Amino acid sequence: MDHTVSNARKKLIFDTSAINKLGEDSDLDAIVRSLGISYHVGITETVLAEVVAHPDEADRRRLLNILDRLLHPGHCIMPFQWIIEQQAKAYQKNADGYEWRKLNVRFSQGEEEIFRQNIIHEMSEETRTSNKKWDRDFRKMFRAARPAFQKLFETEGRPSLKVVTEHLMSGGGAYLSIGAGLMERATTVLPPEDGVKDFIERCPPFKALLISLCFSQYDTCIRDPRMPSLGKAGRYDMFSAVYLPYCMVFVTNDPGQCKALTAVADLMGQEISILMYKDFKAGLFGLPSEQEIASM
Repeated sequence: MDHTVSNARKKLIFDTSAINKLGEDSDLDAIVRSLGISYHVGITETVLAEVVAHPDEADRRRLLNILDRLLHPGHCIMPFQWIIEQQAKAYQKNADGYEWRKLNVRFSQGEEEIFRQNIIHEMSEETRTSNKKWDRDFRKMFRAARPAFQKLFETEGRPSLKVVTEHLMSGGGAYLSIGAGLMERATTVLPPEDGVKDFIERCPPFKALLISLCFSQYDTCIRDPRMPSLGKAGRYDMFSAVYLPYCMVFVTNDPGQCKALTAVADLMGQEISILMYKDFKAGLFGLPSEQEIASM
């Protein structure tokens, strides 16, 4: 999100499930008006891609109209992979002076298409097919590794998500190699390990991406299958973590997504409010949340 935006308004991001819930809400008009007072809304390319992929054109147009209304107190944010690529290039160009907040991540092309809808509807089927394939391949990658991890931890016991993440992200860890590969893809230069570590600590979006991958590996491969899932770990669910540093409040209507991103934010040490839609709405209108009511 463009960090020239006034700090007087909190930065807010809805995921697709929250946008869907907002569209069904009888208080939609009042909520949109209230958002403009207190929040600057980020519409991620991930949300836009999922709306574009909606199979029903009437519903698609209805959701796009909601996104258009949200642009008045906000703007679009570029694809997560572009963010990582541009941040890596900025770091390589001037590591000493690198500051991740300086990158303007506004996605003007997305805003234009939400408003004009020139090609969105023609792209719907293709986008839907691509989204399904990418998510299927993402899940398959971790499922393929699951048997070996399950066999390993049958005898050695199962470490916590925090311990596994720290191990994977430590010196010589697998995810430092993955991080180096992502940086090389963006810049054509393979960085040394200390450069990868430095970039991870100085670029929260990149750190969020790697931690979200650690989460997916843990929940899919290492978690005891007798224990409940730690959260929803699909491709778009986890890659939404890249956007967490660009907001103060992230709203979802998916309990699994809420659990997963809360875990990622905790591992990042990032102070972000990950809220379910109903709790966000209650707070917006000054009403107690369900958790607060239960504790009364």
